[in-house]
Formats: sequence, C-alpha cells, structure tokens
Amino acid sequence: MKKNLNVTAAVLDLRKVSEETFASYEDIKLQAALVLTTPRVEALLAKYPVEMEAAVSQSCGEDTVVSIVNGKSSLSAAHKPEKDTILMVNGKLTIAADAADTLRSYNKIIINGKAVCPESLTAVVNEKAMVNGKLSIYPDEAVVLNGTVKLDKSFLIRAQDRLYWTEKQFVAVDAKLNADALAAKGTRFAASKAVIAEPLAEKLVPLFTENTELVILPEGAAFVDDDLKLTPAALRRYGCKLYVTGDVNIPAESAGVLEKVEYLHVGGDVTITAAAEDAFYAISDTDYKELRVLKGRLVNDMPMVRITSEMLNLDADGISCTDCALVTLDKALTAEEIVEKLHISDCACIRCTMAQEAAVSAVSTDVAQIKVTDAPEERDDGETVRRMGAQLTL
Repeated sequence: MKKNLNVTAAVLDLRKVSEETFASYEDIKLQAALVLTTPRVEALLAKYPVEMEAAVSQSCGEDTVVSIVNGKSSLSAAHKPEKDTILMVNGKLTIAADAADTLRSYNKIIINGKAVCPESLTAVVNEKAMVNGKLSIYPDEAVVLNGTVKLDKSFLIRAQDRLYWTEKQFVAVDAKLNADALAAKGTRFAASKAVIAEPLAEKLVPLFTENTELVILPEGAAFVDDDLKLTPAALRRYGCKLYVTGDVNIPAESAGVLEKVEYLHVGGDVTITAAAEDAFYAISDTDYKELRVLKGRLVNDMPMVRITSEMLNLDADGISCTDCALVTLDKALTAEEIVEKLHISDCACIRCTMAQEAAVSAVSTDVAQIKVTDAPEERDDGETVRRMGAQLTL
C-alpha cells in the first residue's frame, strides 16, 4: 500500500520535485503560506491527486531566492536585492519615500501583517505586494513616527519645521506644553486621530491636517493609553475624568467609585457587574463601543479555574467567568446548568466534554478555543509521512 504525504511549511519549494515523487504516494496534502512552482510542476500538480492549500502560489525561475523577515522591517533605496527575490515579511514593513526602484526590483513581496507606505508609492505597492493585513499611507514629506506620540516638553525641544505623521494618534494633554513655541517652529501634524486637552485646543488644532479626527478632552481629564480596571486606587491616580484607549473593567466593589466619575470615554468595551449597572448609567458623560453586563458571581483574571455545580449555585444568577486562561468544566455539569447559570467571555481555552460543547459555545463570547476532552481520536487507514518546517524543498 502506498503511503500518504502531509506537508506543512511557511515556504514550500516544489521547483525541483520529480514526477516519481508524486507517483510514489497515494494521497498528497500540501499546506503553505507560499508555494514555489514552475510550469512543469504545475502540470504535475494537475495530473496527480494533490490537495494544496496555499496563500500564494508563485511560478518562478529556479534561481529565485526567498527572503523571510519575522518582525519589523523597512525598505528604502539602499535595500535593493542582489538576486531575483521573493520577500516575505511576517510583521510590519515600513516603506521609505525613495523606495520605488527597490519595490520594483523584487519578484514579489508578501506582507503578513501591516504595511506603511508613502502616498506616491501606493500604486507600486499594490502592483508588487500582497498585503495580508492593513495598509497605512502617509504623506511623502512626513517624518514617520511610531505608535501614540505625546506632545510634551521633550517633543517641543526636538521639534522642527516639518510635518510629523503617525499611524495611531497624537496626544497633547500636558498643561505645561508651550503651544505657542511649537507653532512658532512651523511644526505640523497628520494622523488618523489627535487627542487634545481643551486649554490647548485653540492653538494646537490649526497645526493638524483637516482629515485628522479631533478629540477635545475637558480640562483635568486623564489620558490612559491602555486597558483600565476602575478601582479606588485608579481614581486616586487619574482623577474623576478619564479617557481610556482600551477596555475598562468595573468590578462589583467599585460601584461606589462610579458615583465620583464625571467623564468616562472608552475606546474599547466596558465590562461591569449587574450590581454596578445603575451607577454606571448615572455618569453624566460616557462613550464606549459596547457595554457588557456580567450577571452573578464574577470569576476573572485567573490562570486556571474549575467550574462545578456547587460554584454555579453560590449565586442565583450563576457565574460570569471572564479574562481567564484555562477554564475546565466539571464533567457532571449538565447542558441545562451551563446555559442557565454560566457566562464566559474573553477566555483563552475552555475544556469540556462532547455533551457540554454545544452549551459552552452558546454561553461563550470571544473565546479562543473550546477543547473537547473526550473526543475520539482520529485513525489513519495507512501510513502517513508528515513533514513540517519553516522552509521545505521537495
């Protein structure tokens, strides 16, 4: 009996594969992000029982090389390839304004992540590159900055008569910032968003391009560029006016804290317990993507937790399990108990039985994996040859 062949790789090079190799296997399954072929190989793929899953299948010469970059990378006029090259970037690629000839020098560019390019090179990028992610475009003359950029005294010292751009946002909430001095230097800004404290707005807003979304914070508001758990300690640190870029979690014990909050704008979701719901709605100025009200006893931010029938019965509304790494359900729990008493959100892995799986799916939100612990193992009818690697040649 012939063997089966399963191959999984980031880059699979088939350019030199022989017909005898294909003929020696009963069943062939190929999985890769990039498959290199030639016209001869493509004819063999059509002739034999080959099942191929590939993000990109590229026909190229035998001398073409593949360059793989994991993480951040950049292209400029100084990065021209010496050979016919296919470039694969698993991460972020920043393209300089002088990189037109460099882009055209590559056989193909595959970006699994994010690409940042100047406006004048958009057409070239669309022609030469496949972007499996987001393409951000910046003005050609701009100085490219990374992430959230704070406009403070340190920025003022280094600022020049230039246009500055970031794909994320500029933040100006430092009351000590000399806005007049910044404007006098001829500094300008371009971004998708700018967050500006109200006392600085009149002088700073004219420095931003017209397509920049402006968020004007009330005087005294704190800017939190992260997720936030709203507790008495957080309120002491940031005050009663909060602008949070991430998610906000409000535990049951913080219901009293909400009475002091005057302004709460959240870039992500707000999670509260049912006990804190009325106090949250009483805040005079709020904005958020989604409000999630958790019912029952809250179990959150734990590396491992085991859910039993006794736990579900501790509260009339059951349990809300959120932000836990591994959640294991007791085998004795019935599907009815799970649907009626359990709520799961933002957890990495849920372990349950086959009889519980449908109920777990029904009560879960934003769960990475549901692992069935008693699923039957798959069996192979014949011998299977498995090959795995970052870059394989057949």
